[in-house]
Amino acid sequence: MKRIVVLILMVAMLCPLFAGCNKATVEGDKSTTQKTVKVIDSRGKEVEVNYPAQKIVCLLNSALNDLYMLGAKDQVIAIDQWTYDTTEVYYFTAQIDERVKNKTLPAIDRNIEDIVAMNPDVVVIWADQAEDIKVLEDNGIKVVGIQVDNFEDVYTKLDILGKISGTEERAAEIVTYTRKQLKSVTDIISGINESKKLSSLFVWGPSKFDLAGNNSTGDSIIEKAGGKNAADSLREEHFVANIEDVESWNPDTMLMWYLPELTPQNYYDDAQWAGIKAIQNKKVFELPHPFYCDLWTVKYMYSIQFLAKSLYPDEFTTIDLETTKNDMLTFLYGIDFK
Repeated sequence: MKRIVVLILMVAMLCPLFAGCNKATVEGDKSTTQKTVKVIDSRGKEVEVNYPAQKIVCLLNSALNDLYMLGAKDQVIAIDQWTYDTTEVYYFTAQIDERVKNKTLPAIDRNIEDIVAMNPDVVVIWADQAEDIKVLEDNGIKVVGIQVDNFEDVYTKLDILGKISGTEERAAEIVTYTRKQLKSVTDIISGINESKKLSSLFVWGPSKFDLAGNNSTGDSIIEKAGGKNAADSLREEHFVANIEDVESWNPDTMLMWYLPELTPQNYYDDAQWAGIKAIQNKKVFELPHPFYCDLWTVKYMYSIQFLAKSLYPDEFTTIDLETTKNDMLTFLYGIDFK
């Protein structure tokens, strides 16, 4: 019995010594355990980040919006220049973040030296910026690469950002809300006979012929809005067609990303498009705003509601788009925008 007691005491004395090996000193003689989290980014790479990340450099606007929706605004220490330069987006973002309004939140796109000097916990960047990512990682910076090719990628991105910012519960809440909103659309669309569904092309711009193939968010939004992609035989995310292609497809409708330099009227006024059904029937619909119609965040739900109602107005008489938009923005950002 005495031996057992002695062994217990020895283990009790040794445990703190072994535990100390896993602690990191942060100041003076105080110490704390630095938690980390591992995520798989869009490159398929496992990245281990301090948890929750307190210093996030976010170089893509869609991820910045995710972090705002997640309530992690104060964890963002630098952003992309596009957010400042795009007037329509800046107008709303300035209402979310006083630092953006006052232009005190640094925009440091591809300024590697400035990024390294900030010593961030993580940099969130487009996954295809391979050279920039390599330089950052060679300098010891943790990088999460993001790619969004479809709406499932939107949820994956939100999940990753929720994990690194410590806001997993809020991320799950947002996904639940989004899926519920989309179900209200799919429930109606499911009642439309397949033979009655309209064919469509999705226009990325900047030209009239810059279109979406079947491996793209453009294709996804056509499908979710109850249409059929007339160009679904092409796998390109973004391709340039010609008028002969369009004539062979002869779509019932055309859906457009928000393009200030290209509007439905440009199609209606162009003689070479006059024989296309969508033009003849004035069925070209443009998403009204790049902020609340953002296809790279869960706000794509409003784009689908807008386009579904545009395609099938008689089936969606109960949806008030202005109320739907305002309710969505209030839920996601917790503020009433002007």
